[in-house]
Amino acid sequence: MYRIKHIHSFISGNLPLLIIFVAFFTYFFPFHLQVPSWVPSVLLGLVIFFTGLSMNVEAIKKMRSKYGVLGLATCIKWTITVLISIALAHLFFATRPEIAAGVILSGTVPNATAATLYTFIAGGNTSLVIAASFLDIIISPIVTPLALLGIDGENVTISFFNLLQSFVLIVIIPITAGLFFQRKLPHIVAKSVSYTKLGSSITLLLIIHTIIGSAKGAISSELIIIPIITLVAFLQVTLPMLIAYLLLQLKWLKVENEDVTAIVFHVGLCNTALAAILAIEFISDIAAIPAIINMVINLSFGSFLANYLSKRTPEPELIKQAN
Repeated sequence: MYRIKHIHSFISGNLPLLIIFVAFFTYFFPFHLQVPSWVPSVLLGLVIFFTGLSMNVEAIKKMRSKYGVLGLATCIKWTITVLISIALAHLFFATRPEIAAGVILSGTVPNATAATLYTFIAGGNTSLVIAASFLDIIISPIVTPLALLGIDGENVTISFFNLLQSFVLIVIIPITAGLFFQRKLPHIVAKSVSYTKLGSSITLLLIIHTIIGSAKGAISSELIIIPIITLVAFLQVTLPMLIAYLLLQLKWLKVENEDVTAIVFHVGLCNTALAAILAIEFISDIAAIPAIINMVINLSFGSFLANYLSKRTPEPELIKQAN
């Protein structure tokens, strides 16, 4: 058990560097794991299952007294984040519909599971992020097809029902199964927390490896615009965070600091692993490039910001949080 905790501590503490290393290693190394197209979906479902196993349901129930803040977090995510994604897609990639669609898709998926972890590290309200993620799952299949309406392209067609089916298989069923096992086998789940957290981190790295490996050809064909896509991905992550932070400083909103921190991570860190999987499944490998780059940036920048904020914030009350 001690060895497992030590390994997990090493991986979680160096996750941003490991993410970048795996991404570059997969692309530049001549060999990578050859897997069927459905494997990344299963791996992401496994990460979300682990999230369900470790999710603090009691903490979510406490959000009943904070519906206003929950609504504010949801409103900001599904207006500012989405509008910035649409604007960036049309501004930079008006003539490249598949890449534009990938940019939009990266901003219209639910928040990343890492948003909860980073919120916890930064001393924010993890319950708010977890509760808001449930609303994201409901809203995303509706907003995404609408956000893509302005993109011209034969391959850029994602229906509500296709998205809903993917969300059910990749997100809803795994997280429901995790919550079910947590409720029925609480003692076993409690003893396996270190294993599930380690499994979640390793699985995330495998997802990055398999997605980049399958899209390596598409990335090579678009090397000339990779710097622009990287810039757009950086803006797509940081602008919603900055605008949300400035907006929440308005005194009449009266938002507590821990809720501000939670909302900042919620709006900036989208589940771009899911976006990449959906792009590959419904559009093309090229459409997955913005999501892949966004995934590397949001996980790395999110970790950097969380650790920076943790040094400026009093230690939060230790609560069980989703990884």
